[in-house]
Amino acid sequence: METKDDTQASKKILCVGLCNIDIIQVCDAYPVEDSDQRCQSSRWQRGGNASNNCTVLANLGARCELLASFSDSNTFQFALDDLRQRKIVFDQCVYHRDTQVPLSTVWLSVATGSRTIVHSNPDLPELTLEDFKKINLADYAWIHFEGRRNTAAIVQMIQRIHCWNLDPNNHSCKVTISVEMEKPRHSNLDLLVDGVDVVFVGKDFARFVGHKSARETVQALKESHPGRYTIICPWGSSDTVAMDECGRWYSQQTYPPEVIRDSLGAGDTFVAGCIFKLSQNERSLSTVLEFASRLAGRKLAHFGFDEPC
Repeated sequence: METKDDTQASKKILCVGLCNIDIIQVCDAYPVEDSDQRCQSSRWQRGGNASNNCTVLANLGARCELLASFSDSNTFQFALDDLRQRKIVFDQCVYHRDTQVPLSTVWLSVATGSRTIVHSNPDLPELTLEDFKKINLADYAWIHFEGRRNTAAIVQMIQRIHCWNLDPNNHSCKVTISVEMEKPRHSNLDLLVDGVDVVFVGKDFARFVGHKSARETVQALKESHPGRYTIICPWGSSDTVAMDECGRWYSQQTYPPEVIRDSLGAGDTFVAGCIFKLSQNERSLSTVLEFASRLAGRKLAHFGFDEPC
């Protein structure tokens, strides 16, 4: 007989957000303005925070699904082929006709290990509440949102899950909700906290709203938005600071490799690592943070998301 835990384990993790194409150039050093130089190597890679989260989760063996807006351009077929190859479900994604592919041009500096991103997304619409209503919440154990400029719509999506969770008929199969606030250009992302179980706050966003450290960020958000949720704030190469739903503080060191080859997607790897362990009912937040930090450290040592055999 299938137990409640077995039923939840068979459900998927849904990541909601962006899927784009990254055009990556590996350079000896960051290009000098108005120069002409060759790179060491170049590649295309499916990108976007939610999309990258799915890649890492799939690599870890999780059943995951992506919900995003898609361009109907032939160029976007590259991203679709990669999703299929990795067995990431994308049946519920919304296609838009005559739209351009979201592109990120990325320079990876071998000298410093830094990545510089220039993003283009001129006309692909963001997901709407109506798009989200088409999914069956009973199919998912966890839904993660990438905080984007459609904040009002994401708030409504979260409220929809929250109402579903409150229904007595769904008491045994509640959906865990997490959100990432990372984009520094969206100052109202803190509206997404209400009703969420786990909040990830990126260093760039924290600085954008005036905070100078991970601990200051966690404390400020907990004071302005009190509630029983876990908040996790990775601060680049410095320690990650977190507070669980009971108000206990945690600090986790990072594990950088001897040589940083590719920092693109390291933050997405950390977030996915946390979600993976938490979705497995890992009760120790210290264990979760250490796993995610080590996973992100390993990612920094390799190009892309697939470690060499």
